[in-house]
Amino acid sequence: MPRLLLGVALLGIVIYLTIRLIQRRGDGGGGRKFGRRPVAPDDDPTFLRDLDSQLWEQQQRERQQEQQDEPPAS
Repeated sequence: MPRLLLGVALLGIVIYLTIRLIQRRGDGGGGRKFGRRPVAPDDDPTFLRDLDSQLWEQQQRERQQEQQDEPPAS
């Protein structure tokens, strides 16, 4: 009887490890690794900072263009 329980336990461990290995290969290697870049652009602080900077520069150019297009007030 103890040999049967030991055999079932070992079989369960082997099945568990096999399933775990298959799952890790299916999702690209498991959990998130340190140093990895964000997945989506809206999660990336550098992207958001650059986007904000580009928007600010565009608004400044538009304001300057509007000021140049306006006729001088007399």
